[in-house]
Amino acid sequence: MSDELLNLACNFDWITPSWMILQDFFNGPVSRFGIQANAGFDRGDIKRVLSKFGVDSWGYIYNVAGDLIMLSVPQKQANWAYYLLQREGLPILFAPDEVVNSFKKANTIDRIEATFDSLEKKLEQFFS
Repeated sequence: MSDELLNLACNFDWITPSWMILQDFFNGPVSRFGIQANAGFDRGDIKRVLSKFGVDSWGYIYNVAGDLIMLSVPQKQANWAYYLLQREGLPILFAPDEVVNSFKKANTIDRIEATFDSLEKKLEQFFS
């Protein structure tokens, strides 16, 4: 319900996109992602997925049509963010070309997944 109200209000909102641009500027080189809105995940879900594994993110704004959630992450964390979003089954509508291309290379995803699964286990053991 709250996302629907925010979706309606975003048509009149100029502060949030301006704030996102300022955050992008002050956080250095960034990568932007677009996630399909109303696909069973809200902005809080997306933020939890990324922050659980240490990915800084901000923005989380709707486009004018309300069918896309746009967010930014530091460029150095873009590959990790892309992997986490894919692993959770989030419908990624756009991501930086260099990130997408790095995942399309033969066997890259399998090697990265094995590495990240190992890292995830170590993080869970560390925080347990």
